Amino acid sequence: MGKQLDKSNLGYLDLEFQYKLVKIFVEEPRFFEDIASIVDQNAFTDALLRTFVGTIKDYYKNENVMPSYEVIGFLLNQKAKTQNDLDEWNALIKKLKFETSYEGYTIVKETALRFFKQQNLIKVANKILEIAGKGDIDRYEECQRMLDEAAMAGQDEDFGYNIYEMMDKALANDYTVSIPTGVSVLDDVLGGGLDKGKLGLIIAPAGFGKTTFTTAICAYAAGYKCDMNNNQGYKVLQIYFEDDDVDITRKHYSRITGWEARTMKRLSQQDREEVTSWLNNFEDKEALKNNLKLKHFKTGTKSASDIEIFVRRLINTGFKPDLISIDYFECLAPEKGGYSTDTEWTREGVTMRKLENMAHDLDCAIWIPTQGTKDSMNSPDVVRMDQASGSAKKVHVAQLILSIARAIGDIDKNKAVISVLKNRSGKSGKIFNNVKFDNGISTISCDEVQEFDDSLAWDEKAAELQQQQTTKLFREINSKKDEIISQKTDNKDIGEGNFVGVIKQNDNF
Repeated sequence: MGKQLDKSNLGYLDLEFQYKLVKIFVEEPRFFEDIASIVDQNAFTDALLRTFVGTIKDYYKNENVMPSYEVIGFLLNQKAKTQNDLDEWNALIKKLKFETSYEGYTIVKETALRFFKQQNLIKVANKILEIAGKGDIDRYEECQRMLDEAAMAGQDEDFGYNIYEMMDKALANDYTVSIPTGVSVLDDVLGGGLDKGKLGLIIAPAGFGKTTFTTAICAYAAGYKCDMNNNQGYKVLQIYFEDDDVDITRKHYSRITGWEARTMKRLSQQDREEVTSWLNNFEDKEALKNNLKLKHFKTGTKSASDIEIFVRRLINTGFKPDLISIDYFECLAPEKGGYSTDTEWTREGVTMRKLENMAHDLDCAIWIPTQGTKDSMNSPDVVRMDQASGSAKKVHVAQLILSIARAIGDIDKNKAVISVLKNRSGKSGKIFNNVKFDNGISTISCDEVQEFDDSLAWDEKAAELQQQQTTKLFREINSKKDEIISQKTDNKDIGEGNFVGVIKQNDNF
């Protein structure tokens, strides 16, 4: 008979499991907060991990907030006695933060929860046996309470908070991670981009550039290197329905090479070699290969819940997205369950809530475009919140709402108006005119942008421009009046009342 495994510590689950668990503690603080009372640092078999987890527990007990890697590093460095100690702590934090995979994270969390609950129950059972062995019958209720508390350990016991308990989180520089859009004026207004844990909605009529926008955002984030991602870029999942894999791939290629996506299906051999050279020598090639995951689903086959299941499975492979784009809302299947009498609008509201919760639970930023109404197609300037199609719940739920407006002439000139309609984390109402919005090569730039603080400033400017155009028109009419009359009336007298009719007949005006 083989030797029975010792399951009194985490050693039987191997050291890699322990590293993954500690990474989850730090990067999913809600999980740690739920089980903090039963986590035993002595269950970890690695001495560095024992000290690391003990430091987390002490800080959480005293401050009632989960420390960041930065804070943990500071606390551990205080305990260091030699340069070797400092090097070990820094190496451990680097390993946890950047080198430890999320692969199998769901089973790690479930296994750890069962382990700590079991160990806690064993401790409580031993205490009860000790009390029973002494024959102390009067402590029966105490024993019952101990059992109840052990059974409830690891469950969410959030009873609310007061504002001073949140001080460390609210004032921490690294508490919020913003994923940039790459559109400079937007990132300035948004304080860096869309925050992880938040849901952003993009309102745009059909054909106005929703896929261009999400493609540009995804590509930029995947290649954006900063201290928050160890200068490796953010992990990005781009989900789409109506386009196929080749369509989206060509859009990304067009951003890199400057060749319009529509031309790539009929490249000459020489052009193909040139495009291939551009792609292979692109400076962010490795970042895009490692960070950007593309996924196509058939329209109407996946609900928001189905998407979450897919993302959790993806995380189990080791790829944990910082940013997810879902193109677009109307392609999602309705959420299952509910009541048969639920209206389409009710189900859309449920879907938005599901996406909101998914962004929070998975600690990722989510962008999702939605179609504009028929009226939005005729908006030459700003597409507003009441022009989002479907349920008003969309605009109620989203933490951030942008819109894209383009007149017919603007599409030809690669111009657009982007508006910040709602921003729970900062200023809303900003309008950016003359944004360069090139669908052909999926790029957005702000070199000639005109910025307006709110819709009032925009309306005033629009009225001013309208007046200028009207004045210019009448000046041109007056300057050509005699010429038009002579050309179209064969020198007959014309009254002022008929002049407009003459103008309309003139082919040269």
